[in-house]
Amino acid sequence: MNRSENLLFPGSSLASQVHAAAINGDKGALHKLIVGNSALKDKEDQFGRTPLMYCVLADRLDCADTLLKAGADVNKTDHSQRTALHLAAQKTLETVSTGR
Repeated sequence: MNRSENLLFPGSSLASQVHAAAINGDKGALHKLIVGNSALKDKEDQFGRTPLMYCVLADRLDCADTLLKAGADVNKTDHSQRTALHLAAQKTLETVSTGR
């Protein structure tokens, strides 16, 4: 069982699997999912967040690279109108301001 499957319930959707693979850093599962269904690379969750946004939030740069090479849309926005770049910048500012 790979790491992304540890968080999934049997019968979970491919969309939830691609988000789980992104946040868990499971590059192999992520690659397999997006090769099998290229639309998953930009699939939104209930907040409008894409797998690329999950990678940014979880510091999964290798998975972000996989998504970017597959053509993930860097300009896609969540329901708060933030892109993956906005999330990365916000995360960096929070880290700097808290000293962590």
